[in-house]
Amino acid sequence: MARLFLVLLLAVPIIEIAIIWLVGRGLGFWWTLLLLLLTSVIGVWLARREGRQTWQVLQLQMQNRQAPTGVALDGICILFGGFLLVAPGFLTDIIGFMLVIPFTRAYIKGFVRYFFNKILLNRNIMIIRR
Repeated sequence: MARLFLVLLLAVPIIEIAIIWLVGRGLGFWWTLLLLLLTSVIGVWLARREGRQTWQVLQLQMQNRQAPTGVALDGICILFGGFLLVAPGFLTDIIGFMLVIPFTRAYIKGFVRYFFNKILLNRNIMIIRR
């Protein structure tokens, strides 16, 4: 798991730079810069809107004394997607939009649940208590 994280940490910026360079060659510098800024602004607006809706559903479920398991996972996906949308680059924007848009987030939530269940079943998690 640590190796995969290290590879992604090194590969994603290299891929992002290559994609930005290719898009810049095709569209030009100013259009590429405008596109990067536009995706960030739209992404932050969308993440805020979805985050507010998720927060309202979470509060409603808490008031009705329901377990907010699905909504909490939505919130985590939206938060992570918002961080990716703020980061400059087209690859991170695509992944960020997939995490923020409800239709695509449903598919990713299944993968995240599987991933967390696998970690918990293998006990590859460390809990530190004070």
